[in-house]
Amino acid sequence: MKVEKLCNFYASKYHLSIILLEYLKEKKSKKYSVVTFLQDEIEDELNVLRNKYKYDINLTKDVDFKATKDIYRKEIDSSKNTIFIVEGNLNYINEANEYIDSFLEKNSNAKIVNCYNFSHQKQFMRDIIAKSDKILFTTGEKVID
Repeated sequence: MKVEKLCNFYASKYHLSIILLEYLKEKKSKKYSVVTFLQDEIEDELNVLRNKYKYDINLTKDVDFKATKDIYRKEIDSSKNTIFIVEGNLNYINEANEYIDSFLEKNSNAKIVNCYNFSHQKQFMRDIIAKSDKILFTTGEKVID
């Protein structure tokens, strides 16, 4: 099983939306399915950015950017190459990661992108980074060394 954990720190919902649109633009060509666990909905921000900056609607048409009220009702197909986007407070992210881990099979190829609001999590950044393989920036992934 190859599971990569990425962390991301964002300043606003628009900042997070731009990061995710750029990341998905790069990754969708590699045949990943995308599953989201979002404590805060970002669909409105994504729609504004899609219209303003002419992002390809096909890039995210099958991705749910509404808030996930009940983590345990989200369906996961563990047989595909999957990108999991998880956004919320520490408790929400930890709970979603445990749920995701319970579904992943030995041959799963997955990326788990844990997105943290910088202003709420800045005191925990060092710990979050230490538990991650990479950091996701607007410009892409960077290996943590």
